[in-house]
Amino acid sequence: MPIMLARGIGGYLLLTAAVVFLTFIITPLIHDGSPEYPYWQVINHFMALGALIMLALTFLNRWRLDPEATDNYTCAIASFLFYGSVILVMLFFWEYFWQLNPESETGDAVTSHIIFFPIVDALYVVFGLIIGERLLRMKPEE
Repeated sequence: MPIMLARGIGGYLLLTAAVVFLTFIITPLIHDGSPEYPYWQVINHFMALGALIMLALTFLNRWRLDPEATDNYTCAIASFLFYGSVILVMLFFWEYFWQLNPESETGDAVTSHIIFFPIVDALYVVFGLIIGERLLRMKPEE
């Protein structure tokens, strides 16, 4: 991957992780109590792209490693990031598609958003920071 592309993607992941972190923290202070979260509806579109990028990059990183020639620590980190990204994408898009369909926002679905989206937001921040930082520190020969 060209170094400028890697740094651009890393910057995108770090920026979106920071926005999600700050919005997650200040939501209780600025939310008016309505069932609508207009700023999260915008942020979710950027998170969708970021989650897919994380999944693709961690898959490619894990796929290119040779378990016989790589130390266990590096393999464990690559597997952790890949499977964590899989979980993030599964949970995120499950909630994301629920929100895209306004008729589905009833009863248990609304309750699930209260439970699952904080988990998804926390996972996105953690993995976005880890993967974004790794991309920004990437050396040209990697």
